[in-house]
Amino acid sequence: MRRPWIACAVLVAGCNALLGIEDPSRGNGDGGGSDGSGSDGSGSDGGGGDGSDGGPPPNGSPVLLSEIVLAPSGGEMIEIVNTSNDVVDLSSYFLSDNGNYFRIPTGFSIVDTNDFVVQFPPGTLMSGHAVVTVAIASSGEFQTAYGIPPSFSIASGTMQLVTGGAAPNLTSGGEVIVLFFWDGNSDVVQDADIMLAGSPSAANALVTKSSTQQDGPDADTATTAFKVDANTIPPIQSGTPGSGLSTKRIALEAGRETHAGTGNGLAGEDETSEDTDATWDSVIFSVPDPGSVPPQLLP
Repeated sequence: MRRPWIACAVLVAGCNALLGIEDPSRGNGDGGGSDGSGSDGSGSDGGGGDGSDGGPPPNGSPVLLSEIVLAPSGGEMIEIVNTSNDVVDLSSYFLSDNGNYFRIPTGFSIVDTNDFVVQFPPGTLMSGHAVVTVAIASSGEFQTAYGIPPSFSIASGTMQLVTGGAAPNLTSGGEVIVLFFWDGNSDVVQDADIMLAGSPSAANALVTKSSTQQDGPDADTATTAFKVDANTIPPIQSGTPGSGLSTKRIALEAGRETHAGTGNGLAGEDETSEDTDATWDSVIFSVPDPGSVPPQLLP
């Protein structure tokens, strides 16, 4: 990694946050803030790319899903948290609400109108102990709902759409939400975090990838197999957050997920084994709190 450049970028982003400075050339006119530079600790160089410039995968990901809003449509969001003190390059991280996300290296295309796979822009750096909010609707709608801009917005185009329908949104009854890593070249992706929010239907459920063989865009024609997933993650929550409420992570994965080095995660952990009944709220839901760093998620 280019440490001197990263340190410089973080310093500039931090100064901009402290001074409330935004680069007007990067605004999109729909509420602002969705360029990823703001007080949430993210920053982007605004370049284009396919994720192959994000460097090698980290030794395990400190970045986790932290909050999900399924409804109303203007307030839908996915929030992630960096549980470490280190800056994390999000350039090769993706978000999806489709259980077939792992097929992306094969050129898989989503046909569902509302599903998506999106990628963080190249050069997006996430500060330690920071959160990043991704609005599904426009930045303006998010601003109206919460009074603050999101870090990124799918509808406003500040997340890179890899594949998806014409009208991305989350199903209010329940969705699988996946944060994953792909270098843009390998045969397989690596899981960073998975959550089945609410009560997903069969169409919105997690798809098993155990032992699936596939070939990515690398130069050879050899296939690589995914490791066997436990698939013990609860398929539904005990309740579903209603409109205007969110489900939030309340604990870290340690001791509640298999970390044996034999899974499909970044450090061999098995994200499909997490006991999300223990690490997420599941019965009593509260109003969304975008932009706030949950103290219980900072070891």
